[in-house]
Amino acid sequence: MASLRSALVTGATGMIGSLLVERLLGEGVQVYCVVRPGSRARMKSASTLSVIETSFDRDELRKSLAGISCDVVFHLASYGVQSHDRDSDQLIDGNVRLLSHLLPAVEAWPLQRFIFSGSCSEYGFPARENVPMSEDQPLRPTSLYGAAKAAAELCGNALAGQLKIPFVTLRIFNVFGPGEGPHRLLPAILHALERDRPVELTGGEQQRDLLYVEDVADALLAAAGCARLEPLTAYNVCSGLPVRIRQVGEIAAHLLGKSTSLLGWGKRPYRSDEPMWVVGNPARFREAASWHPKLSLATGIERMITALRKPRNREHQHAV
Repeated sequence: MASLRSALVTGATGMIGSLLVERLLGEGVQVYCVVRPGSRARMKSASTLSVIETSFDRDELRKSLAGISCDVVFHLASYGVQSHDRDSDQLIDGNVRLLSHLLPAVEAWPLQRFIFSGSCSEYGFPARENVPMSEDQPLRPTSLYGAAKAAAELCGNALAGQLKIPFVTLRIFNVFGPGEGPHRLLPAILHALERDRPVELTGGEQQRDLLYVEDVADALLAAAGCARLEPLTAYNVCSGLPVRIRQVGEIAAHLLGKSTSLLGWGKRPYRSDEPMWVVGNPARFREAASWHPKLSLATGIERMITALRKPRNREHQHAV
């Protein structure tokens, strides 16, 4: 981190982005956050933080970023993170078009790295059942969000290659932690159990590769300072460890001291487009960046419970 003096962050009001900004500020990095108009009030103030409000229109974005330059861009902004955000036009605008506007706006910067946050949703179903997904697996997304992220990554690679921008994709697997939307699995389970209410769930046999948000922030920082990452290349950010959803609920109930009978396994059907196995192969990124997740599932859930019980001044919203 010693060589990183300045960074541009999009999606800075989201769960990952807000934590990343705090970490960067703690390291004394000059941080520029690009947010949509009206989002400034949700940002903390700091002497090394500059908030830039813009509509992300191509010309306006270029004007807004004129006169500044950064060592690294962390592009975390994305439409579709929330399950109800499935408008096809906005998925294209908030992923493909947004990236195609941002890359030319930073073309002249002497960038060490442009980090694009991809998603495990780009893979779709695994090429082979119970075999961790590698970066070489074909992208066959089953969701509109996964398709939009895959399209953005492909367009980003092509455009960044033309502009000579050191563009790297981190395909981030299932992130959990404080600031998740209340509709997501763990927040929904924790809120219900805390109130001694039953919660309707699927059979819980899905296996996922779960990462606590602090480990993801560590991965982003490791990528920013790693000279061994190849431009125009994708890297899985994952643990490589499969965890059954049923296990997640049982750990949550145990930590809260609640009965597992409140967990209504099998009350809801599995989605037809939902892979039962989403686990990544972490070898490529681990070898290049010497990164690995440090926090266990139980520790992460315990921290979520602490945050849930703590009075909060504001709610983190989805990334802008």
